Amino acid sequence: MIDPEGSRLPACRRCARPVVAGAADYDLFEQMHYMCFHYEFEHRGDPDVECDAGGCPAAGLGLAPLRVRTEGVDVAQAGNTVVPAILALEQIGLTVTRSGDDLVAVLGNARFVAEDPVALLGLVKLVELRRPWAASDAEIDEVLARFSP
Repeated sequence: MIDPEGSRLPACRRCARPVVAGAADYDLFEQMHYMCFHYEFEHRGDPDVECDAGGCPAAGLGLAPLRVRTEGVDVAQAGNTVVPAILALEQIGLTVTRSGDDLVAVLGNARFVAEDPVALLGLVKLVELRRPWAASDAEIDEVLARFSP
């Protein structure tokens, strides 16, 4: 296959299809797509189940889209969300403890601190969705302008 600049694209050793997006890493991944490399050398067990290797292509395969997972939910932060939030944190592998007035959730070398478990769960989701998690000055200005009274 030829790319838009007229160069011949390398073929993956595992699946024989052209390596386009990862062409710069072709040799790093043993002349394969990252996904092919991962399943060939790193992934153990069922290929449809996420493994513990970072960046596993199977991550999220078992999850329906967010819109489907949250369909019909109407929830507000209140006393009845404390225990479910702690259980959710523990379900995804975090260890939750109390430190003074704060709750602390730890997973590996990641540490999250908040006053309540719902906020703690929010911090985990924030970091999961945004890397780096902090907003730029431009983002801060734009969002505050939208939500200021």
